[in-house]
Amino acid sequence: MSSANAPSMNNAPEQHPALLLEADIAILGLSVRATNVLRRNQVNTVGELTRVSPRMLFGMTRLGRNMVVQIASSVERRGLRLAD
Repeated sequence: MSSANAPSMNNAPEQHPALLLEADIAILGLSVRATNVLRRNQVNTVGELTRVSPRMLFGMTRLGRNMVVQIASSVERRGLRLAD
């Protein structure tokens, strides 16, 4: 494969904040349980997740402290943060 046909890493959501916010929460690498809880609460994209506060996450059924920490850490690793 020539370099002209090679996929560009510059198109990865992590490289572009706008694309990252539109990306599915699956790119965060969360546990299946955390992902399922977020989806049941209509949080499907990274952008939607950044509009949720840790307090709101704690209020979601079946989402405990360890999962909230996991979610916050995953978001922060991508240069974003949860709402205040």
